[in-house]
Amino acid sequence: MLAARLPEFQGCIGHIDGTLVQIRRPSSKDKKKLHKKWYNGRKAMYAFNNTVIIDHDGLFIYIDPGYPGSFHDVNILRASDFHANWRDYFRHDDEYFEYVLGDPGYIGEEMYIMRRVDRREATADGDLSVADAFNAMHAGYRVKVEWGIGGLKPKWRRFMKLYDASHQNFPHLFRAATVLTNFLQRRRHDMAGEVGQLLVDDVDWGGDF
Repeated sequence: MLAARLPEFQGCIGHIDGTLVQIRRPSSKDKKKLHKKWYNGRKAMYAFNNTVIIDHDGLFIYIDPGYPGSFHDVNILRASDFHANWRDYFRHDDEYFEYVLGDPGYIGEEMYIMRRVDRREATADGDLSVADAFNAMHAGYRVKVEWGIGGLKPKWRRFMKLYDASHQNFPHLFRAATVLTNFLQRRRHDMAGEVGQLLVDDVDWGGDF
C-alpha cells in the first residue's frame, strides 16, 4: 500500500512536480505572442510544461501534459482534474488522510500536498533547525520523482526525432513515453528482485539450520 511505505510520512502516496519538455521554436505570424506563451525564461527554452506524480518506486501514477512552458507549476495543477476533484484521488477522514509531497512552489494546496518549508516562511525568532531537518527528510524521499523524470527524458528525445510533437499530438506522445518508462522501470525492479533472490539462494551460510 503506497500510503504506508514511508514511516515518517504516513499517508503519502507519491511525489508531485512539474517537468518541462523542450520543443522547437514555434512558427507563426504572431511570433511575439507565441514566444511569450511557450518560452520558459528560467530554463531559456521553448517548452511544454507537465504535471506528474511519481510513486515511491519511481513510477508515474498521474500525468497532465501539454501546458505552455511559461505556465507556473501550481497554475497548471489548479487547471487539472486532479485539483478540481482531489477528494477522488485521496482518502480523507477525521483520523487519516492521504497526500503527495511537493516543493515550496505548491503554496496554497496544503489540503493534499505536504510541501517543503520555505525558510522565508519561518518567523524571525523561530528555530530553523527543525524546518531544515524536515526539509532534508522531505527532499530525501522526493528524489523518487527525479528517478521517474530522469527515466522519461531520454525516451522523449527519441520520440521527438520520430514523431510530430505538435500541440495536438504532444499529450499522446507524453503518455506513451510515461507508459514506456513505467514498463522499463518495473522490469528493472523485477530483475533486481530475481538477481537478489538468486544471490540469497546461493549463499553458503556456513552452518546447519
